[in-house]
Amino acid sequence: MDISIKDMMDCIVNPVKNQIVLAIQAKGECTAKDLLSLQYDIPQATLYRTLNRLVESGVIKIVEEKKVRAVTEKVYALNESFLNVNQSVIEQNDGEAYFKLFTNFLIVLMKEFQNYAEKSSINIVEDGSGFSATPIYATVEEMLDIGNKFKEIIAPYQTRNASVEEQKMHILATIITPPNDKKI
Repeated sequence: MDISIKDMMDCIVNPVKNQIVLAIQAKGECTAKDLLSLQYDIPQATLYRTLNRLVESGVIKIVEEKKVRAVTEKVYALNESFLNVNQSVIEQNDGEAYFKLFTNFLIVLMKEFQNYAEKSSINIVEDGSGFSATPIYATVEEMLDIGNKFKEIIAPYQTRNASVEEQKMHILATIITPPNDKKI
């Protein structure tokens, strides 16, 4: 099943979908019960509704159904096509598709900021929101190294720590622009 770019981007920035996708990616396969125990801040009804939407969009798939007492328990896994969408664009070296992915990524992030800015009361500093851009000079190999180090740094923060009540979900987005050939 082909996954739309919009559905893929929505999984990246929608906090509930993002938590579910990351949990399934980390475990490989999960039941709704597994996800509830990992993501305790997602209400059960929301979890089941979101799982159904993720299955409908093709982001996740049902890999097994087993009877547990009177209930059929579904086991979910990420759909390979979801995992390979970026790889497919890269392999095809399709500039138009790449730009569409990037545009949708920005639109969804802009919607997150709009939702926040429209709240009646915000505190930018206390809420931990912000954005910045910093020019760096690096080879492709160095960029890959930076990316791997960045993944290591954020890995412990991709799952909520049940013992830290103050933790709130933030979206940390990274953008690496194409190289600028201008000499500065």
